[in-house]
Amino acid sequence: MKRWLAIAILALSVLMPGLGWAQKLPLPVEVRRGPVLVRAEAGLEDLAEDVAEMVPEALKRIAADLPELPTPRTVEIRLVKRGENLARVAPAGRGAPAWAAGVAYRGTNVISVAARTKTGENDVESTTAHELAHLALDTAMGDKHIPRWLNEGFAYIHSSRFSVARARTLAGMAWTGNVIPLVDLDRHFPAHEVAVGKAYAQSYDFVSYLALRGRFADKDDDGDRWPFRDFLAELARGATLDEAAHRHFGSNMDQLFKEWIEDMRNRYMLSPIGLFGILVWAIGGFLLVLAYFRKRRLGRKKMQLWEDEEAARFEVPELV
Repeated sequence: MKRWLAIAILALSVLMPGLGWAQKLPLPVEVRRGPVLVRAEAGLEDLAEDVAEMVPEALKRIAADLPELPTPRTVEIRLVKRGENLARVAPAGRGAPAWAAGVAYRGTNVISVAARTKTGENDVESTTAHELAHLALDTAMGDKHIPRWLNEGFAYIHSSRFSVARARTLAGMAWTGNVIPLVDLDRHFPAHEVAVGKAYAQSYDFVSYLALRGRFADKDDDGDRWPFRDFLAELARGATLDEAAHRHFGSNMDQLFKEWIEDMRNRYMLSPIGLFGILVWAIGGFLLVLAYFRKRRLGRKKMQLWEDEEAARFEVPELV
């Protein structure tokens, strides 16, 4: 009995961080700015002040894409030093992915952000804006279903800066055509860190395309953001994706997705990153071919050496 109890306790100790059952982490630092409360670990006082200062302006920018829709009345931001402790400041019964830099908790006014993840220092202000966008979109949509790709893409366009890694991922997709179908991106958003990077990059770029497309797929219709805002408002009123897309973009989602793929290819196949990527592949292929012929040539030399040695072994000596 004691043995099984020990095994159960060990299993729970492994599962607790991911399930949000780990021992809670104290957050003694508190900074208030109107409806915004920032709580943080000891030692993050200056960071808490900086985050509290940037939140109102970030919420204002996000709300501009959600006109006349409900917005969060209050926001609580929980700051931790390391990403692995995000689960320890989660609301009761909630957790956090082990690789996360920040988390927004649907149905609450709480987000949590780490100052550092296992990959290094985190851009806390950018991550905070990202999670605030999640919170704002969820509040605006109420109980309406919003696809994961739209939620993630919306958060990215309100927080993300240029990323070489994301551009490299998109360039690879442009060259290979290995794009996640939109229906799969909604139903089966990856949960693993490596796979999710591709899903995030695709979601960001597609939603960014929608936000800047305008009413028509026309280069002269350059960047009118109101069709995108009206599209979101239509979804909040209960329209389906295709209904909202047809009313405000003049196309269904499948057509818009195909437009985006073509646009992405045009942008990345001739971009420096895209060209660099294909150059790397070309050089790699050349080196592989070179290695193959070198190995083949060395093999022939070795075979000839063996034949010469074999012949010498049975050579008849000269008469003296």
